[in-house]
Amino acid sequence: MLQIFDDLETLSRAAAERIASLGKEAVAARGRFDWLLAGGTTPERTYRLLAAEYRQERNLWVKTHFYWGDERCVPGDHPESNYLLAKRSLLDPLAISAENVDRIRAESSDRDSAAAEYEAILPAEPDLILLGLGEDGHTASLFPGSPALDESRRRVMVVEGTKPPKVRITITPLVLCAARNVLVLVSGGGKAQALQRALAAQGDVRLTPARLVREGIWFACPKTIAQRL
Repeated sequence: MLQIFDDLETLSRAAAERIASLGKEAVAARGRFDWLLAGGTTPERTYRLLAAEYRQERNLWVKTHFYWGDERCVPGDHPESNYLLAKRSLLDPLAISAENVDRIRAESSDRDSAAAEYEAILPAEPDLILLGLGEDGHTASLFPGSPALDESRRRVMVVEGTKPPKVRITITPLVLCAARNVLVLVSGGGKAQALQRALAAQGDVRLTPARLVREGIWFACPKTIAQRL
């Protein structure tokens, strides 16, 4: 399902509302909300809106468990860290307990072990995976042509991207397919072709990995992005 918004602000507000709604539903149904966060610049405004305008939803936040769909292999205080972005814009402002935060220890010298350890704690069926879209059609750190796209056993693995920092740890398609909900946020005019390929009726996942979540919820802006669909 694709929804188009006039600008990033309206997209972010709609995303924040959708995330809070899904979280409340999960807490009511299962007593907790397992959410895999995204990195990149697009979700930051959504995080800040959640922290500012949904702060009063304490029953939701104390029962939300935060994970990540991917991480760059950098320390947790590095400017390129997906964890740091969420920490500054969402987790710290909401005063989330450390017990509710499970980040990928991607700075470990033994990255394969770090991936295995994360796989062991990752929920079998996440309530929500928040994702972005790259201009090359990647999502999480599943890049075009990546061996991770063919993975049928591991749910988390070390991969190499196409831009620095290249080495990453990412969830695999197994996790995407198991999620109860997937929300993809897309902004930036340079992503028009990638969005078109991701949502087209026919296409190759190995060329456009975001097709793995074609049936998810897609929020895009500005309108020029989707005029080519």
